[in-house]
Amino acid sequence: MIDILQGYGPRNFFQIDPRFTEGIKLFSFRTIYSSVKDRNYRLILLFFTVYTAIMLLVPIVRLVPRIPVPLLSFLLCYFLYRWKKLPEVLRPWMFYPLLVLSYWQLQFVVSSNFQEYHGAGIIAFESNLFGELPVVWLQEHLYQGSISWFDYIFAVFHSSLFFIPIVFPLILIFRKGAERMKRATVALTLISLAGYATYVLFPLTPPWMASLENMIPHVERITIRALGEIAPGGIISAFSPSPRGAMPSLHAGVPILVLMIAFREFRWKASWFVIIVAGICFEISYGAEHYIVDIAAGLAYAIISYLVVYKWLIPDRRLKPVISVDAVEASK
Repeated sequence: MIDILQGYGPRNFFQIDPRFTEGIKLFSFRTIYSSVKDRNYRLILLFFTVYTAIMLLVPIVRLVPRIPVPLLSFLLCYFLYRWKKLPEVLRPWMFYPLLVLSYWQLQFVVSSNFQEYHGAGIIAFESNLFGELPVVWLQEHLYQGSISWFDYIFAVFHSSLFFIPIVFPLILIFRKGAERMKRATVALTLISLAGYATYVLFPLTPPWMASLENMIPHVERITIRALGEIAPGGIISAFSPSPRGAMPSLHAGVPILVLMIAFREFRWKASWFVIIVAGICFEISYGAEHYIVDIAAGLAYAIISYLVVYKWLIPDRRLKPVISVDAVEASK
């Protein structure tokens, strides 16, 4: 024991082990962001930092502590973007599995809410504005009691939300280069995490659930029923971790954001995508997934995300000059 304590005087007896301080530095605010060299990845990491802080604080504030599962997304985000051995071809795509994981983790936070859910005010507002709830009116005039052929088309539109955030960046990276592709993923990450956080902070009862709770006349989840006949039900339930997550509608917000970016990058060539966006916005109301107000909120989130990323954080003048496929074709 004397040998162990030998050499420790009043000054260095309580000296902190350098290895401990190095571990603290690893997770210091400055080290976390300075260690990620790419600006786009730093912004994604920053968004995950804010989002994770909200997800960890909400259950504590509600006095319903939960296992800090959302911390996993942040740690994965941090280490994946820092991991030098990660192939560069994979790094730009890390945002997508991280968003999917974060969405799945919502179930561990939304269960901390034991207060009354929102919904009655929006139902009253839309009923007064339109004379009748649009979802009720649409189903009274279009739904015949069984799945129609066009419901399967709407089901494909509905499921496209999981493919659009991958397909569009893939088009961008080949047509416009990696920098513009990564900028788009920053905007997609921002709107997605902002939507997830809103689901927790403002849990809203969607029309189909309001019908089950006798808040509105009977309506059916037509699109989900049609989708259930196409895809296994387990897959659908696995991607429904937050049944009260109706505001904003990311089914509307994400495609609208992609449409805005597409018009910026491809001009009139992106006009065909308007049909997809319109179809999605229609089916989520007709299928009793969202109110019109939710779609309007999705539009607002899309506009804000676009302005924050494309006008403030990463305007064109901050992009690295690259030679895109379109530029090569224009020079011929």
